[in-house]
Amino acid sequence: MYLRYVNKLGIPRDIELTGEPLSIGRSREADIPLLDEKVSRVHCGIRLSEGEFYLKDLKSRNGTFVNGQRVEDTVKLKAGDRIQVGAVVFVLEAASEKANAAKGLASVQDAMADGKGYTTILKEIVEDMPAAAPAKAVSAEPPPPRPTIQIHHPAIKISTPPEEPIPAPNSADTPPAGRKKIIIKR
Repeated sequence: MYLRYVNKLGIPRDIELTGEPLSIGRSREADIPLLDEKVSRVHCGIRLSEGEFYLKDLKSRNGTFVNGQRVEDTVKLKAGDRIQVGAVVFVLEAASEKANAAKGLASVQDAMADGKGYTTILKEIVEDMPAAAPAKAVSAEPPPPRPTIQIHHPAIKISTPPEEPIPAPNSADTPPAGRKKIIIKR
């Protein structure tokens, strides 16, 4: 059996469960240390007894959950169980991804040793896959036109006033020459 989880760095981890007890907690001495404020220093433990794995909550403050149910003391584990300790969720698996990949590779190598080619093996794998849903019939009609979205930008119009005679330099009543009038239309 394997305990699978994703560590704080986002890396999936598989831990093989053996006859040795396994502790989970915030402490560095825990077999699986978790950096989570909601995890007690020694939160829970997993042990093998008479061929079965058991999880024991070690009086943690925030509790240990198996399949959404809080563990009061000890609970028997089975493949597929989801164990939550703080924010981390562990999944109990019968075999690790590495073990499954090794088995798959070994079976392909055995088939090739028996004389099958790589293409034949791939064809058999595809044929063993569940049938996909039938594809929808393709219509000969063109798809309906997509609606167009019109975006209106404000128009800026720059106009210059009509040419006026240049005023005498001493005249304070007339505005300075060269000014432009800006009109924004929406």
